[in-house]
Amino acid sequence: MTQTPPHEEPIDGRTARAVRTKEAIVEACLGLIDEGDLRPTGPRIAERAGVSVRSIFQHFDDLDGLFSAVGERVTVRIGGLIGAIDSSSPLNERIDAFAIQRAAVLEALTPVLRAALVYAASSKVIRTRFEEGHHFLRAQVAEVFAPELAEAPDSEVARQSLVVALSWPTWNLLRDAQQQNQGQARTVVASMVRAILAPPSADV
Repeated sequence: MTQTPPHEEPIDGRTARAVRTKEAIVEACLGLIDEGDLRPTGPRIAERAGVSVRSIFQHFDDLDGLFSAVGERVTVRIGGLIGAIDSSSPLNERIDAFAIQRAAVLEALTPVLRAALVYAASSKVIRTRFEEGHHFLRAQVAEVFAPELAEAPDSEVARQSLVVALSWPTWNLLRDAQQQNQGQARTVVASMVRAILAPPSADV
């Protein structure tokens, strides 16, 4: 009978501990951000994760490495909030479904995006995440509202208008400066989308 070399178990154990530590650091960073800490420091992250500050930089080469891991965790978080919307269903149903889905996504993203803006100028990882999110929204708008965009007098203007109406800066303006609650902000967003795609005289 072949015996397992005695050194393999300690290596596996160390690997498992390293994975747990790395996950704890990411969760600690994200937890602080969710609570409104836009600049979570190494000591605060370490305290929350139950590790040393040194451990953070043993697992992440730099802040961009940590930001990348946090971004991946956020992507998983919001993935469950995004579902397919049938582009062949009635326009009003699609608008309502999109507004509900988008409101949930933007509410979940708001703390992270506020923190990300603090570092965006110096972080290529964060800028790339912003670009990816923007491209995803453009593609989603083009897919869900394809029939209306195809019939629009200027489809590119209509698509750009939809992206603005459904973007986080618009949502943040409604929720923060305009002091709208989530339901009110969602109603305004849906109204803007209807105005872009279905003028009052149109039969929808």
